[in-house]
Amino acid sequence: MNLESLTAKYPSERQSLRKLSELLRRGEHAEYTLNRLSDLVEPNSKEALAGALGELVRSGEIKFVIRVISPRAQGGIKDFESIEEVPDKVYDRYTDTQLEVTPENLRLLYRT
Repeated sequence: MNLESLTAKYPSERQSLRKLSELLRRGEHAEYTLNRLSDLVEPNSKEALAGALGELVRSGEIKFVIRVISPRAQGGIKDFESIEEVPDKVYDRYTDTQLEVTPENLRLLYRT
């Protein structure tokens, strides 16, 4: 998916999509939450940005990751590609306990 096709689909986001394209072209391997990307590219609509990111995920240009976070250590425990893969419980290596996974323990990330 290229910038032109995304801009055609989200014309009001031309400037933010250009910033996103520049960010992706850097070639750095990084992880961003939707909120962080929104801060960086300053979209008119966070929903439109999420839609554009979904297009980039489907085209394989970026990855979407669901990370289970330890509530005590705030460190990542395990990553999953879809919400269906996330188990009810995971082993928290930071606290040496079984962690019941709740929405508060999940971080949705976009990986470049």
